[in-house]
Amino acid sequence: MTTIIDIARQSGVSKSTVSRVLNNHPHVSEDSRTRVMKAIEELSFVRNARGVHLRTQSTKTIGVTIPVLDHPYFSPLVGMIAAKCREIGYKIVIFQTFYSMDEENEIYEKLAENEMDAVIITHTLLGEKEIEQKVRDKIAFICNEPLQSRHLDVFSLDERDAVYSAAHYLLKEGRSQLLFCADEERTPLQQKRWEGFKQAHLDLNKVCTGRQKISGYSTIEEGILLGNEIFSSHCSYDGVIAGSDFLAAGLLSSAKNHGVSVPKDFSIIGFDNHPICLTTSPELSSIQNQTDRMVSDLITCLQDRLGGKEPPAVRKMYKGDLVIRKT
Repeated sequence: MTTIIDIARQSGVSKSTVSRVLNNHPHVSEDSRTRVMKAIEELSFVRNARGVHLRTQSTKTIGVTIPVLDHPYFSPLVGMIAAKCREIGYKIVIFQTFYSMDEENEIYEKLAENEMDAVIITHTLLGEKEIEQKVRDKIAFICNEPLQSRHLDVFSLDERDAVYSAAHYLLKEGRSQLLFCADEERTPLQQKRWEGFKQAHLDLNKVCTGRQKISGYSTIEEGILLGNEIFSSHCSYDGVIAGSDFLAAGLLSSAKNHGVSVPKDFSIIGFDNHPICLTTSPELSSIQNQTDRMVSDLITCLQDRLGGKEPPAVRKMYKGDLVIRKT
């Protein structure tokens, strides 16, 4: 196996010069750099990435947790994070938890073993105390989940307020039996949304029961299946706060197939305001997320943490805007 000693001998420079070239050190003459690069090519040298990691204590890798990769919200979110990390010289490794605490715990073990420089938690079933205990002195960020940690940097939408605004609007418009849809009700995020849904009913002296909450739905196909179940029975629901725009689109399609007029007989509000809202007929009302701002602020904070800065934990909460269209 070729070593830097072989490269130094072949190029006629010192080992330290070879090391500086390999690490892109600026203070190397062009002649020395050219001779080292030529020797590397002639000797077919392959750098030992693991050895570099051990010396620099940096993997240039950021872990990102998501429940499943093909989720209509998390897939574009991860795409944004990946693009921003690439701009600052880092790559990401995606960890799918499949809504499993065991899978999630393995990620924190990898962080503890320095297999990555930091982790961005976009979805979790754990509370802030549990996460803090597992992360300890490592670098971790909460992105999307509305946790209240005093020790971790948190960037999230005000989920409670967003759903409160949507439910309050529909109730004021005369709807009386709303349905709340969650993809996974055990998460802190969905619990905050449910709190907002209930509070809107309470403030308007409307009854709200656990029967108005369902979970396990997020895609277009699941929306169609749910709609078929709702509209083929004599249900009393006259509106829904969907957990995603894709679920909302599926519900709208099913309503049409069952002769249910939207919004005359049934109202639908999606979540995240994806472009799909503009492709349906009628166009879907939704809640505008602030993903771009959230990711941008997170990456700025990530750079500071990786650079050794230790300011107090950052807590940024973004307001979701209710976008009323035709449903």
